Amino acid sequence: MTVNKIIIDIETMDTMPSALILTIGAFAFDVTDLSATQQAIIDASQASDPTAESAFSFYRRIDSFNQLLSGRTVSIPTQQWWKQQGEDAQEALTGERVTLGLALSNLNKWLTQHKSAQIFFRGTDFDGAILEDAYRGSGIDCPWKYNGKRDIRTYIDAMVRSEKGYIKGHQPCFPIIEHHSLHDAMNDAEQMATAYMMNDGNTRPAKELKKVTA
Repeated sequence: MTVNKIIIDIETMDTMPSALILTIGAFAFDVTDLSATQQAIIDASQASDPTAESAFSFYRRIDSFNQLLSGRTVSIPTQQWWKQQGEDAQEALTGERVTLGLALSNLNKWLTQHKSAQIFFRGTDFDGAILEDAYRGSGIDCPWKYNGKRDIRTYIDAMVRSEKGYIKGHQPCFPIIEHHSLHDAMNDAEQMATAYMMNDGNTRPAKELKKVTA
């Protein structure tokens, strides 16, 4: 699959740019090929270890201790919000962790596979801003330029004339865990590719893929 778009999503313990980062997920795809995008999503969702990255998926759980020592922040409202989330979302945070610096370095290395791809976030003022702050604090070069972030919501709304950045009635092709950063990135990728297909009559139709069940 040719890659022309990358979506990055994070889960955090605050809403400020200084937020402690729990996980980083990213997904690379061809927005013009819904079928190939869905197949790559299904393959990634079925992987026994989500941290075993492929050319299309990236996922890291990040250790909190050194982040707290370095001054990254945790807010009480976000802590309370996490307590209200489902067991699957909380379970996705458990497992082997790496330092924030290593996770950011790993992300940079993964992104070099797709140097010409545009990078998207769900809104440019949250995930991207927090990661930029983390890169500065870790002394690691940010892999995108100051004007290099793109917004998933704007893309989808422009393509399908929606208003909230989602395709109404969209059903993911995989058993999604909400607030799992890789799953959220894959869900957004599928919606972007679907929006492209809906907007472009010349786009090849997607193959029928049965929805995967857990």
